[in-house]
Amino acid sequence: MDDFINLFKNLLKCCKTCLMKINNVFPNLRWQLQNNKPLALCCIAVIGLLFFSSARSLLKNNSAKTDRKPIAIEVHTKVMAPEPMYKTVTLFGQTSAAAKINVVNKYAGMITEVHKDLGDKVSAGDVLAQQDLKDINIQIDRAEADFKSYDAYTERYDATFQSNFAKYQSDYNLKKTNFDRYTELFKKGAVSKLALDEVEQQMLSAKANLESLTNQKLYDGKPAYVAQRAERAEQRRNSKLLLENQREDMTIRAPREGIISFRNAEAGNYVQAGTHLFTIVDNSALNLNCYVSEYDAALLNTGETVSVFVESLGKKYDGKITFVSPDKNRENKNYMVRIALDKTDGQVKSGMFARGTLRFLQKDKALFVNRSALLELNGKQYAFILGDDKKVHRKPVQSGIRNPEFAEIVSGLQAGDRVITDNITRLREGLQVTDLGKKEEEK
Repeated sequence: MDDFINLFKNLLKCCKTCLMKINNVFPNLRWQLQNNKPLALCCIAVIGLLFFSSARSLLKNNSAKTDRKPIAIEVHTKVMAPEPMYKTVTLFGQTSAAAKINVVNKYAGMITEVHKDLGDKVSAGDVLAQQDLKDINIQIDRAEADFKSYDAYTERYDATFQSNFAKYQSDYNLKKTNFDRYTELFKKGAVSKLALDEVEQQMLSAKANLESLTNQKLYDGKPAYVAQRAERAEQRRNSKLLLENQREDMTIRAPREGIISFRNAEAGNYVQAGTHLFTIVDNSALNLNCYVSEYDAALLNTGETVSVFVESLGKKYDGKITFVSPDKNRENKNYMVRIALDKTDGQVKSGMFARGTLRFLQKDKALFVNRSALLELNGKQYAFILGDDKKVHRKPVQSGIRNPEFAEIVSGLQAGDRVITDNITRLREGLQVTDLGKKEEEK
C-alpha cells in the first residue's frame, strides 16, 4: 500500500511540474482548458494512462521480488586432519651462458681482414680478424738487427777479454820464472842486486796487469765490462720479443669455443686499442641465477636436484644447485643461488626467464590451512568452519609456523572440522553456503 501512495505522490508532483512548464510556454493554457472541455478530458485521460502503466510496472516488480530466491555463496572446504606440512621455495631468474666473452684488441691499428660473422660457431684459437702488420714487421726487423749487433759486440768484448787474460797470464808466468832464476843467481853472486831488482819490477808489472782482469766483479761468470755489453744485448733481444708478441696479438683470435653474438669489426676500419670487436657466447652449459630471501637460502644446499621450467618454451629441464651465496647481495639484500641445467636441447638460450620449485618438510604432522583461509581482524585471527547445518560459524584461532602458502593452527580448530578456504570476506556467522568440496589443485 505504501508503494501505491508513494507512486501517486510522485505522479502528482510530476504532473504539477509538467503543467507549470507548459504554462510557462503556453500562458493561456489554463483558460483554454477551462473553456475547452474536450481538451481537458484528453489531458486527464493521458495522466490516467501514465498512472496505470506505472502501477502495473510496480506490481510486476513486487511479484518478481517475492518469487526470487536468495543465491547461496559457493565455497571450497578442507577437512582438518594431521598431515605433513611442506614449504615450497620458488627459484625465479634468468638463464646465463657458461661464458660470455667480449673480445677486444690490445693495440690500435687498421683491420685488414674479418674472418667471422654473426652466428658463426668458433673454436678456441680460430682467427676472427687481422690487423695490418706492415709497421710492426719493420720494427721487428730493426729490433732483430740491433740485437745481433749488440750480441756480436758482446762476443767481441768477451773474446778480447779472453785473449788479454791469456796474454797477461803467460807474461806473468814468464816474468815470475825469470825472477826466480835471477834470485838463485843472486844468491850465488852471479848477478848484481840491480839486475835482480829490474827483473822483480817486470814481474810485479805483469802481475798487476793480470790482476786487473782477474779481480773484476763477475756477473753470471762474466767480468763487469763484458756483462754490461751482454745486458745491453739482452735488452735488445727482449725488445724484439715484445714486438713479436704484439704482432701475434694483432691477429685477433677466439679465446674459447662458442657462437659469435656481436660483431663490430669491418675490413678497412681503424680501431683504437681496447675496442669491443666481438662477443662470444658459449651455450654448451647453461645456469639459472636466482635470488632468494635469507629464510629460503637457509633451506637450500648444493647438490639438490631442481626441475626448471622455461616459460618461453613451455618445457621443463632437470638441474642441480651448484652454488648458494654465503653473503647477501648488497643491492637487493638477497642471496644468489645458481642452478646448473643438466641437459638442454639447443632451444634454451642465455637470458631466458625460468623458474624452479623445491619442497621442504617443515613438520611431520600438523593441522594447517591455506593462509587465504584466515581472516585478520583487529589483531586477531579467525577461521570459518562449515557446520552440519550447512551454515557458517566463525572461530578465533591461533597460528604456529607459517610459510608463504600455509599456516599451522595450534588452537581454535581440531581434526574433523570442515574449514572454508575461499570467499571468506563474504561470510558471516549463520550464513548458509553451498559446499563445493576440496579445491582441484589440493586433491
